[in-house]
Amino acid sequence: MSRLELDEVLLDAAITGTLGGLEMTGITPTPVGATRFFSATRPIAVIVGLVGKANGSVTINLSERGMLYLVGGLLGEIPDVPNEMVFDGVMEIGNIIAGGIKEALDGTPYQIDNISVPSLVLGASYDVYYTRGISMVSVQFEVEQIPIVHHKDRFFSTTISLLQST
Repeated sequence: MSRLELDEVLLDAAITGTLGGLEMTGITPTPVGATRFFSATRPIAVIVGLVGKANGSVTINLSERGMLYLVGGLLGEIPDVPNEMVFDGVMEIGNIIAGGIKEALDGTPYQIDNISVPSLVLGASYDVYYTRGISMVSVQFEVEQIPIVHHKDRFFSTTISLLQST
């Protein structure tokens, strides 16, 4: 545990999995903060289930503009508006990030054997509650390529929440 009482294994997996997952987009976000708590402050979330020695999920929480920008990295052109292709693209990014996290957790007490099909949550008014005993880390990233005029859209989070099997 770090002085902030963050689980170093989960912290490293969140950073490594996110950076590796976005590698194919040509976007390299900067990790700018981390916490043990998850707050869904942005209106879009991609959730991917994790199953293995530990069970839980990965959640990527971002703004609409942030989603369009990340998906634009996959497509080679930033879409103007959300559509089915954008939704498929952001879920694929979530899947790739979850796969990177699964790989980063290999050989740890949090080893993951399988990931689920991603789910997409749209809407800003929701809370997420977890059961006791969950190990969690949420890392905030900044996409510096998004113009500063869209300051709030430059940030997104990757959250890992896992409960170890007994």
